[in-house]
Amino acid sequence: MPDCQLRPATPDDASAVYGLICELKQSEFDRQAFHAGFLANLQDRNMHYQLAVLDGTIIGMIGLHMQFHLHHARWIGEIQELVVMPQARSLGIGSQLLAWAEDYARHAGAELTELSTSVKRTNAHRFYVREGYAQSHFRFTKPL
Repeated sequence: MPDCQLRPATPDDASAVYGLICELKQSEFDRQAFHAGFLANLQDRNMHYQLAVLDGTIIGMIGLHMQFHLHHARWIGEIQELVVMPQARSLGIGSQLLAWAEDYARHAGAELTELSTSVKRTNAHRFYVREGYAQSHFRFTKPL
């Protein structure tokens, strides 16, 4: 496994994070809206972005949102984004990012971590199962 360093995201990382999110969603977003949202999220004490850096280049990230769920009466760590650039996949970086999020959530007193992923991302499904995640819920969405 390569020597991949993890570090928290900063406002200076906005462009790199934008590229990662575009890779994740296979789409481009309004840069101004993205930048404003990213900066606002960095100020949220319950939102945490961790970046994976390999040879000085940001090649992955995870977004962890800590929430107190009333129906659990406990804290939950929701993984909102997890992406590794294609050239760095299968190097254990996704596992490293997940382990960071799980460790952070555990130390913050969370009962569990949870995530959702598109039904189309079958490779991601296999990855999450290998990492010990189980499909226990359905998530429904409705465009507004």
